[in-house]
Amino acid sequence: MGDPWGISGPDFVVLYIVLLGAVLLVRVVLSGIAGARARRADPAQPGLPPTVYQLAYLAGGPDRAVDAAIAALVERGQLRVNSYQQISGTGTIPAEPLERAVTEAAQLRTTTAIRAQVRGSAAMRALEDSLDARGLLASVTAKRQARLFGLLLQAAVLALGVVRLVNGIERHRPVGILVFLVAVAALLTVLAAVRLRKSGTRQPSAAGHRVLGQVRAAASGPVPAGALAGGVLLGGAAAAVALGGWAMYPDEELSAALAPPVVSSGGGGSSGSSCSSGSSCSSSSCSSGSSCGSSCGGGGCGG
Repeated sequence: MGDPWGISGPDFVVLYIVLLGAVLLVRVVLSGIAGARARRADPAQPGLPPTVYQLAYLAGGPDRAVDAAIAALVERGQLRVNSYQQISGTGTIPAEPLERAVTEAAQLRTTTAIRAQVRGSAAMRALEDSLDARGLLASVTAKRQARLFGLLLQAAVLALGVVRLVNGIERHRPVGILVFLVAVAALLTVLAAVRLRKSGTRQPSAAGHRVLGQVRAAASGPVPAGALAGGVLLGGAAAAVALGGWAMYPDEELSAALAPPVVSSGGGGSSGSSCSSGSSCSSSSCSSGSSCGSSCGGGGCGG
């Protein structure tokens, strides 16, 4: 009895391995091309200068936009931070949509928890849509098409392996290696399908990078309140965090309290890092000459 399809088992295994590798390579290349096309897509549309929160999204995605809103609200006394690095509102609800979403999420929660809740909020989607409408975010269409084509290729290779496997079993041929390869192909197909469903964080387009670069070039160093940088009216802590993250927050102790832990939270330098306008600080946190005094205001710190 001749070999199935005129190809011997060992030869088909080699061919199948080559096909799996080729499809992976094609998917990587297509993803890179699609990403480059998406970033070069539409030029920026004319309109009002981007807001601080739009710049924050371009600089660091949804989480950076949330951080900038927290910084603005803490600076204005509409959020406070306790000694456990938990953020809560002071009772005032702001009108700006993202600030409102952050305030509503700030119920004795950390920055990490607030990020997680606001990330998928209607206010964040509206912010993303406003950037998309101006051509400041990379298009998702090209990436989605590339991922769909890659998924179809991966599924075709899987189907080929399954048909050959069934044929080999019917002919009582050894198929151990092919079973393993088909399992690998099935796993890669599932991963490709999951990747197609996931949208991920939108990246700035070429126009978005250009706008962000212009603002960063004009706003080198701390940005004073009301300063005009790159045609965008920036102000205070929100602008600093929007462009540089929590490391640029003007108060080092508040920055340490508000910034999510990067590696571990086992350090011993937490005292004095949780003050804001109207916030409650432990008496041990407000030693003479510390920055806590200026953060808590002239009335001193409560117990």
